[in-house]
Amino acid sequence: MGLNQYDEEIEGQMSFEDFFPVPQRMFAVSKIFARARKQMNVDEYKTFVYALTNIDWTKEMPETITLDKKKLAEILGIESDANLLSRDIKRKINHLSPHSFTEFSDEDRQIYISGTIINTVCLTQRNKVILDFNKRYAKLFSELTANYITMWSTDIFNMTSERSITFYEHLRAHSDTTKECQKGFGVKALKEMFNLPKEGQGSYMRKQGGFDRANFEKRIIDPICEDLAKCEMIQLAVQPDGKYYEKVKQGNRVMGYKFVWNVSDRPRIATANEVKEIRDNITKDPKLLKVAKDITTGKKKAKKAPKGSSFNMMEESPSNPKTKNEWEDLEAKLLDN
Repeated sequence: MGLNQYDEEIEGQMSFEDFFPVPQRMFAVSKIFARARKQMNVDEYKTFVYALTNIDWTKEMPETITLDKKKLAEILGIESDANLLSRDIKRKINHLSPHSFTEFSDEDRQIYISGTIINTVCLTQRNKVILDFNKRYAKLFSELTANYITMWSTDIFNMTSERSITFYEHLRAHSDTTKECQKGFGVKALKEMFNLPKEGQGSYMRKQGGFDRANFEKRIIDPICEDLAKCEMIQLAVQPDGKYYEKVKQGNRVMGYKFVWNVSDRPRIATANEVKEIRDNITKDPKLLKVAKDITTGKKKAKKAPKGSSFNMMEESPSNPKTKNEWEDLEAKLLDN
C-alpha cells in the first residue's frame, strides 16, 4: 500500500469479489460522525452503510440513494416470499429516519449541531428502497479529503449488535494503519460508550454492592469480541489466555481491559498474532524483509485501485497535522450549503 493511486497486485492474489458472497465495499465517514452517539439499531445501521457503499466518498453525495430491495434483505438476514419482502423490510427499518437523529457538540468552541441524517424512507413496488438524505449532513460522508476513516461494509453487515458496531468504529477512529495498535478501556469508559446505566438494571452493579465483572465480560465484552473476530479490516490479537483482550491489573484489582489490533484493507491471510510475529522476526533479522522484496520483484504489476478499495495510510496517523482542527472543518462543511 502507498500514498499514490496504485496498489501492487501479486499474481494469484484473491480479490474481494472472489472471496466474499456479499460484495465487499469500502465506505468512509467523518471522524466526528464516527465518535458521535447514534440511535440506529443494528439493522438500521446496516441499511445506512449499504447506502454509503453506493456513493464515492471523494465526490458530491446525491440527496437520494436507491438500494436494491433483495440485496438489502440479504444483508439484513431476511428470508421472505417476494410478496412479503416489503413488509418484512419495513419491520426492520421502519424507524430508520427518526433513529438517524444525531447530535454533535463541542462546548469549548460553543458548537452544537443536531438533526436527522435520513429524511425519508420509501419502499417501492419495483424492488427498490429509496433513502432521502439531509443535504446538510452530506459532507460527513462525501467530498472527504481529511479527518475521516474508512471501513469495510461486510464487517458491519456481519455484526450482531449496535455495541459491536460502536466499538468497531471506535477502534478504527483510533487506528494507526502503519503499525500494531493498542488501547486500554476502563469499565466506566465502556459503559459510557455503550450507553449503559451507572446504577440499577443493566448497570451490572449487584444489589448488595459491587460490580458483577463476570457477567459484564460474558454479556458485553465477549459478544463484541466474537463479532470483531469475524472482521477483515480490524483484526484483534488473541492474548496468551485465548481471549481477545487483556485484563490490566494493579495488584489483584482489575483496572481495565487492553485490546491489541491490526488494520488491513486486504482479505485476511494472516491473523493479528501472525502479523506481529512476522514484524518481530523482521525487527530481529532485517534481511528477511530484503528476501521478501526480492521474491516479489518481477512478480508485481501496477494496477489502478478500484473505486473505494484502498485507504490513505497517512490520514489516520496521529502525527498527521491534517487530523487537527476537525471541528472547524466540520463547521465549515455544514455551513457551506
